[in-house]
Formats: sequence, structure tokens, C-alpha cells
Amino acid sequence: MITDLHLLVLHFPIALLSTAVAFDYLYFFTKQEGLNQASWWTMFFGVISSVVTIGTGFISDTLYEHLFEPGPLLQNHGAMQIIASLLFIFMFYVKTYRKEYVLNHNVIYLGFSGIVVLIFFYGAHLGAVLSGRA
Repeated sequence: MITDLHLLVLHFPIALLSTAVAFDYLYFFTKQEGLNQASWWTMFFGVISSVVTIGTGFISDTLYEHLFEPGPLLQNHGAMQIIASLLFIFMFYVKTYRKEYVLNHNVIYLGFSGIVVLIFFYGAHLGAVLSGRA
């Protein structure tokens, strides 16, 4: 069924985006340029996969119809993942076009990225609860 496609692709952005942030933290402590490049490429593919996953989420939502339900934003899986994905897109923009900010304010960038990963993981948990897997 087409609505099952979401279940097949949702693990890619979770793995790629959290790994990109892990590479950022490792780069901060080691200053090995390869880790910075690995972070960029991993985040690049993570952002692409998150857009695809959001698209498949909208398809799956035709079955569950929970995205636009009234209720607390912090308890809505789709809304939380869209917010987290937009924050990752913002981080990728900063990483790509405002490199000097990341270099000069790396502790702020790393703290922000850690918070975004936590938001992303929480949204993923809400999805697991929604599907009956948690």
C-alpha cells in the first residue's frame, strides 16, 4: 500500500541528520577536516531525505488524518517533524553559506544542533506512539 512508503523511508533522515550532528561534535573536538566534510554531505542527504519523508508522511496522513487535529503542537508527530526538518534546513543553510558564523560561534551552533536533534527524536517517538510501536 502506498501509505506504507513512509515506514520505509522515515529512518533515513533520523540516521543521517543525527549522524551529521555527531560529526559536527567530533569535528569541534578534533579539528579533522574530513569530519567537517562528512557532516556536510551527511546533512545534505539527510535534508533531502527529510523532505521526501515529509511528503510520504502527508500521503500516510490520508489514512490516519492526525496532522491537522486540534490539540497541543508538542503532541503532534507531523508538526514536530516538520518543525525539526525546517530547523535542520536552516542549519544546513548556515553551514553552507555562513561558514564564518559556525566557526566563530561553534558552541552556540553545536548547542542549537543538539536541541534540534532532541526535537527530531521526540517527534520520531511521537510517530512510533502513533503507529502503535512504542
